[in-house]
Amino acid sequence: MVLFLLAAAAAVVAGFLLLRPGGGEEPAAAGSDTTDPAVSPQGAAASSTAPYTVEEEPGEVATDAPVETTGGRVQVVLTYAMFESASGTVQGNGFAAGVVEEGGTCTLTLTRGDDEVTATTTAVADASTSTCGLLETGTGLESGTWDAVLSYSSDRARGESEAMEVTVP
Repeated sequence: MVLFLLAAAAAVVAGFLLLRPGGGEEPAAAGSDTTDPAVSPQGAAASSTAPYTVEEEPGEVATDAPVETTGGRVQVVLTYAMFESASGTVQGNGFAAGVVEEGGTCTLTLTRGDDEVTATTTAVADASTSTCGLLETGTGLESGTWDAVLSYSSDRARGESEAMEVTVP
């Protein structure tokens, strides 16, 4: 009988420890990280008693409007042009809007007075433009302020960006 009472008492204590807030988890050690948002301060996983409702899927799917590929004269954007001191070159990047095609030619042209330097690469089609990737001039540019212009040309389209000043130290 005594063993039965001890076993029952142990079961009651064990049940109390497991069912109390914290669920029998070891308390967090001092200085331990308890910032996980899925864990409550007591160490138990956060839960919600709100009912979950499965809603009907929408009949239409949201999509972007189709890209209008105009060809002909297109807008060209020079996103950046700057002197890169580590390589001693001017680097630029940009895209042609209004045309999505592979194989167009992107040309970065730097001018300063009668001096002209170019860098050329092949454009790549992306989701809504023809992107030029990295264009990089050769080394040895003379110091001073240069005007950088990005141009795009292909069988279907052509255009040129606004000028951007680049200072070569």
